[in-house]
Amino acid sequence: MIPRFFLNTLCRFCRHVLKGERNMAARRKDNVEIMTIALLDDVSEELHILLEMLTRRFREKGTAVKIDTFSCGEEFFKVFRPGCYDFILLDIYMDKMSGIDVARKIREQDKEVCLAFCTTSNDFASESYQVNAMYYLRKPISREGVDAMLERLNLSELEQKRQLFLPDGQKVILRNIMYTEYYNHVVTIHNQMGDNIQTRISHNELEKMLCVYSYFFCCSRGVIVNFYGVSKHKKDMFVMKNGGMVPISRRKAKEVGDAYTKFLFERMRSEVCGSC
Repeated sequence: MIPRFFLNTLCRFCRHVLKGERNMAARRKDNVEIMTIALLDDVSEELHILLEMLTRRFREKGTAVKIDTFSCGEEFFKVFRPGCYDFILLDIYMDKMSGIDVARKIREQDKEVCLAFCTTSNDFASESYQVNAMYYLRKPISREGVDAMLERLNLSELEQKRQLFLPDGQKVILRNIMYTEYYNHVVTIHNQMGDNIQTRISHNELEKMLCVYSYFFCCSRGVIVNFYGVSKHKKDMFVMKNGGMVPISRRKAKEVGDAYTKFLFERMRSEVCGSC
């Protein structure tokens, strides 16, 4: 049963939303889950077409996305770090490093990122399986081909598997985190499944890494909560699904409550839109 106070808050929030989609977009701009994508193609015209088509399709799906474009593998590896992209789409026929070569080098550092190839030929199909590519997009690029690729990509499943790479080399699935605690230069990451993780990192640094995602929020000093892990919201604490209790700072109580209400609304809105 949904608490009355939440229904009242949600109704007020909905009335506020209906004042205008522009205002809603402005509020959501800096508090939204963003998918990060890299496109590699040495033909600038085809790279532009692919960028425009993907941007349009993600906009139509209501998915926030950041897309970086690269004309060669050498340029890409100047910025690539494990975990920095959710999805990488590579043209196979590129000068110097081919798309297959780039994919092999990626897999040496990141075994989890989704890879796909974009090409005019199926000649490299066997090589694409060796690097665990999830799709083979044929040129010329069509809307139907892009739609089929995005369906195979499965955005919701990708979000469930998104990982955070810690400075000490450890990695954790973001949605598996319940909350984090900072004490004496060490952060303890409390996980829903599996053992907790400890790592030496400042709270500020971890907050920058986690709170770019709208479901993480710093609710009290040294503590970051994952809203997906919350079972019940009380005035001064969150009761977590694993039975843990996470304190809410009195000074931040309103800000935390507003953020959690907005998270619930956006989640409900996403589920409704996804079922349309």
